[in-house]
Amino acid sequence: MSENRSLRRASYGPSSPEIGARGTTTRRKIVDVSLVLFGELGFFNTSVEAIAKAAGVSRATLYQYFPGKDEIFLELMDECGSALLRVTRRIGPLGPTPTGFDNLNWWLGEWSWVFERYSTMFVQWANVAATESVVQPEIDRFVGKYQHQLANRLADAELDGLDPAFAAMAMMAVVHRVNLYLHTDRAHGRSVESVVDALSMFLQLVFFPDTPASVFDTLPLRVDSAQVITIPPIPAARGITIEEGTRDLSTRARHTVERLVAAGAAQFAARGYHRANVDDIVAAAGYARGTFYKYFNEKQDLLLTVSAEAEATAIALGDELRHLRPPDVDPAAFRGWLSRFVEFEAEFGGVIDVWIQRSTERGTEQSLVADLGAYGEAMTDSAILDFLSTVDRPDVPFDPIASVLIFRAIMERLARASQEIETPLNPDQIVDLMAAVIERGFFRQRHTEPQPSRASNSVDI
Repeated sequence: MSENRSLRRASYGPSSPEIGARGTTTRRKIVDVSLVLFGELGFFNTSVEAIAKAAGVSRATLYQYFPGKDEIFLELMDECGSALLRVTRRIGPLGPTPTGFDNLNWWLGEWSWVFERYSTMFVQWANVAATESVVQPEIDRFVGKYQHQLANRLADAELDGLDPAFAAMAMMAVVHRVNLYLHTDRAHGRSVESVVDALSMFLQLVFFPDTPASVFDTLPLRVDSAQVITIPPIPAARGITIEEGTRDLSTRARHTVERLVAAGAAQFAARGYHRANVDDIVAAAGYARGTFYKYFNEKQDLLLTVSAEAEATAIALGDELRHLRPPDVDPAAFRGWLSRFVEFEAEFGGVIDVWIQRSTERGTEQSLVADLGAYGEAMTDSAILDFLSTVDRPDVPFDPIASVLIFRAIMERLARASQEIETPLNPDQIVDLMAAVIERGFFRQRHTEPQPSRASNSVDI
């Protein structure tokens, strides 16, 4: 082996004394064009070559400033993450009072403003966080730091029956995800203002269920007039479900396909679609590569089948939810449904992430995978709307569609967030937390006085 190995010089950091004014300009340009490309193509589809070309520099020059695109991403993440931390440090006292509610509303408004300012980065942040990558540990570290800061602020507020750490986790999961919906055209036309107000009312009740109804009259809360969920056409997806694809095959062949689909779903959930490969999938299923290619042409074909199975399961769960009575009327049925949804999310979380990613990639054609996701999401939202409409809320301003977004965010994100903390929650604890958040935030209004039994649903876990 040759002794003359080529060594790359260490990259210049943002505060390097060697970089100079011209270098600072070049470095900033690389960061800025990367942000644009991440927004247009997505992080995973953006290459170092594309960044260098857009910045008007050579690859060698780019490597003088950054070891690769991961480090560019981390610098952008630090910039927008620092803005979020600054907002949290400025929050005033919270509580079941007009001042406390006003401070919460202001805080959520500022949070939304930061998200809008750095929307491209936050959208890509969500995509990258769902995939095994070099930057994932840094994302986890920031999320942990931010949740700790939130928990400290909530501890000062003396929440009733809700552990501040879990309240902070739930708040970050829901607020971040709802803002993601707003900036990826997944919010049924809701305005930012109406969603911020709906989030304010929801979280006020989650944190302080005994808040008097008069407190909500102290702010001009906005409710958008249009309350319609548009269901897209049923995707033209014939022949891609397990049942359709194996109709003419033997029982043994069908079993093989089922194992491959289950292994694919598990690998997509564990590693992310972009990182999972055919070798991982066949190894998990216990087959050789040749077996995979007997039934699927490529990984994308498997993704279509997993998506079709996930869509069908989501619609079935939505139909169940549509017929449930309010949680305080039949708590066992509601918790049973939550348990089944947590199982669904654990099984198909990876493909749900792909649905989100496909909906955020501008400049690309909508794929059948994205169509399946959009249809399944709209049908689920329709079921959520029916479920939330089982209760009248005459004492508070209530935006049904904005509430659907909040409920969807809880179901889509909270279980996953509970696995990203230092001591992950078990399935029963996840259901307890989800039930507590939903019951306190959406169904507290059924009672004129707080119920003693509420403590049995509190999440001091």
